[in-house]
Amino acid sequence: MRTRHAVKEPAPDDGLDLPELAPPQWNRHGSTMLDSSWIRIARHMPSLLGRATTLAWRSGPGDVVATVLFNLGSGAATAWALVATTAVLTELFAEVPTPERMASALPSLLLLLAALVARGGCGALAGRAQARLEPKVVLTAERRLLRDATAVELRSFDDSDFHDHLFRSRTRGCDEAGALVRQSADVLTGLVGIVAAAGVLSALHPVLVPLLLLAMVPQWWGASASARMRYRMLLAFTEGHRRKYMLEQLMTSRDSAAEVRSFTMERRLLTEFDRVARRELDVHLGLATRQSMVRLAGDAAGGLVTAGVFAVLALLLTQGVVPIAVAGTAVVAVRVAQGALANALHAVTRVYESGLYFSDLVAFHRQARSLLPRPGLKPAPTGFERIELRDVTFGYPSGEGTALKDVTLTLHRGRTIALVGENGSGKSTLAKLLSGLYTPQKGVVLWDDTDLSEVDGVSLRERVSVIAQDHTHWPLTARGNTVMSSPNDAERLTRAATAAQADRVVARFEHGWETLLDKRFLHGVEPSGGQWQRLAAARSFYRGDDGDAVPLLIADEPTAAMDARAEHGFFASVHDHARRTGAAVVLITHRLASVRMADHIVVLERGRVIAQGTHDELMAGDGLYRELWELQASAYRAPSTPHPGRP
Repeated sequence: MRTRHAVKEPAPDDGLDLPELAPPQWNRHGSTMLDSSWIRIARHMPSLLGRATTLAWRSGPGDVVATVLFNLGSGAATAWALVATTAVLTELFAEVPTPERMASALPSLLLLLAALVARGGCGALAGRAQARLEPKVVLTAERRLLRDATAVELRSFDDSDFHDHLFRSRTRGCDEAGALVRQSADVLTGLVGIVAAAGVLSALHPVLVPLLLLAMVPQWWGASASARMRYRMLLAFTEGHRRKYMLEQLMTSRDSAAEVRSFTMERRLLTEFDRVARRELDVHLGLATRQSMVRLAGDAAGGLVTAGVFAVLALLLTQGVVPIAVAGTAVVAVRVAQGALANALHAVTRVYESGLYFSDLVAFHRQARSLLPRPGLKPAPTGFERIELRDVTFGYPSGEGTALKDVTLTLHRGRTIALVGENGSGKSTLAKLLSGLYTPQKGVVLWDDTDLSEVDGVSLRERVSVIAQDHTHWPLTARGNTVMSSPNDAERLTRAATAAQADRVVARFEHGWETLLDKRFLHGVEPSGGQWQRLAAARSFYRGDDGDAVPLLIADEPTAAMDARAEHGFFASVHDHARRTGAAVVLITHRLASVRMADHIVVLERGRVIAQGTHDELMAGDGLYRELWELQASAYRAPSTPHPGRP
């Protein structure tokens, strides 16, 4: 009988830390915020509030006006309530309280009630306007971010700095834009409350204003110290929090679920998650203790100061400086101002933090504008008879060297051109230059006599059909994955699906062309790699089969996941497509048997064209193409020696 051994759970300190999973330092504001002082925050506050106001106004001007007006109305109602409180206390304390005195105070009580109702109503309406405004601001920021990200040239996505900037803007910038507006409104609410209380007290008696400021000092210290502690904790643990989130993603994402199980990574990931989570818990527990001590000290100091304020008020009463009603109102005003101050202080620190991350979003917009195609470019030509590359050199922004060097080449419409070479030889880069996705740093790419760097990229790409090496598995229906942005045409869809043999794939789906190709959703399915490639091929044939016939079809490793029968059918369809539409077909593949029927073969090595011609011409020489061909052909020849262990 087989005995099952218990799996030993690793101890917390068993050395299974995963430093290779540590995220990059995207939190570039951490040290800035940790070193922030109130002076520094105050210096940046006007510009931050100005940004918040501008963004809010663009998103919902009506809600901005409502927020401001109702906050001011709430402040006016607060002042009204304090004045009414003075009137009530004056009536009650003018003489010994009697039923008649209570009756005479009733109008003032009604005014106080009306003021409190008005204050509550204004606060509720201001909160509603603010709650409506924040999602509008976030949506405005998200739309602008996505518009910029989809408009920049493709070369931007080969730049690591661009990716870091985009990551910061996408993960925090948009949400923090909404938080910036919300916290700015909270600052306004707190300041209005303080001004209302101080204004009423100054009208009652000037000596009461210094007492109000004195009572607010402990509140300022306690609230600011507590907010700053939490502020520093959140920022100091930002990297740990991101690491924890990344570990959660690895353990819950469908993309990594299979390998987590195949390589039994569960224990390692859980151990590291527990390690980071325990650190985070310890930080939170320590923060709770420190904040409690600060609150205790703040409350004690506040109690002493408040007692001192009341003692001064008692002295003023005994000296006849202020009447008892005014002193009572002063007590209420102090409490109102203290609450408003606490809210304002918390909002100020959050405005500063949100403003820093929102500045990333603003900077990304500036960067994106510098990466947009030049304005005023002319439309791309509808077609061509030839494509020429003249002394083309290109390198990626990552600085990995030159991908193409001094390439000169001519391709003709109606012919199939195969690009051949080992990995890293520049085949895919050359295809992207041919389609106008990249612009060479040196040399030109011409459609007849038109330089592609001088034409509008969108109109150019509408005239090119691409089967990408790493095609996207769109979470759309099978129809949506094929039609994409082109008009929906049933006959055109049938022709494209038949040419790519995707009709056989779709026939297996229960809901046919309306099947959702994403297993994360209800009734969704996940095609195999070969099925995805047939759908990607159908997508390209569909785009290339419009009324004007797209003049250029590029197929980059289009059959890597197909079986032999499907691969043969695909290449037959490619050549038929070239003959039927007159398009130029650029084919990239490592399977040289499939390029034998190409009209022209271009051999690349380390970014240079080292040979070109037909299959027979290249095989007559003694170059790289013949070497690669014979290496692949040898795998299909009968072995000259018996296999070990066989007779």
